[in-house]
Order: sequence, then structure tokens, then C-alpha cells
Amino acid sequence: MRILRAPILLGWLLWHVVVSSWELGIATLSPGPVGSPVLVRYPMRSRTDLEVTVLAWAITFTPGTLVTVIGETDLWVHVVLGGPREEMIEMLAQTEDRTLAVFRGGTP
Repeated sequence: MRILRAPILLGWLLWHVVVSSWELGIATLSPGPVGSPVLVRYPMRSRTDLEVTVLAWAITFTPGTLVTVIGETDLWVHVVLGGPREEMIEMLAQTEDRTLAVFRGGTP
């Protein structure tokens, strides 16, 4: 475990919490529809219970996203302000890259 990378993950995650909160606030106060929610199946690379737990926590901690199902090899994630599925999967992959960098090393 690369414990020194944990503060980098937390800083990155807190930044995304701020940005997501702002986006949700704007969407809430905007008249009319802003985006449509989507349910995305994300094929995760995380394998250990700890890796999967931290990944699911990081996704659910971010406003506007919620892990609804944790499978053996994938997560189902509800995204409130959804967009194209490819963009949602890329966003989830970035989160997983950052969490795996803490546990396995490598570049986030």
C-alpha cells in the first residue's frame, strides 16, 4: 500500500466534491431540465475487498453519483447529471486509477 498517495487521492476527491456540489446546485436552481440521470455498468479492475470498498466509497461520496450494486467484476453506478456513457465510464475509470494508485502504486 502506498500510504503517501492517500492525501493526493483525498485532495483530488475533495476537489471533485466541490465541483460536483456546484454543478448540482446550478442544476437544481436552473429552470427546465439540465440532464438526464443514467445507470452505468462499470467493469472495475479492483479485486480485493478493500480496493472495491474504497472505490465504491469514493464514487458514492461524490455528490450526484451513487453505487447501487457491487458485483464480482463490476459496479452499477447511478449518475444524476448523466451524459454519454463513455464519459461516465471515463470519469469512473479516473476515480479507480486514483484509488488503485494508493494500493498498488503506479501513476494516478
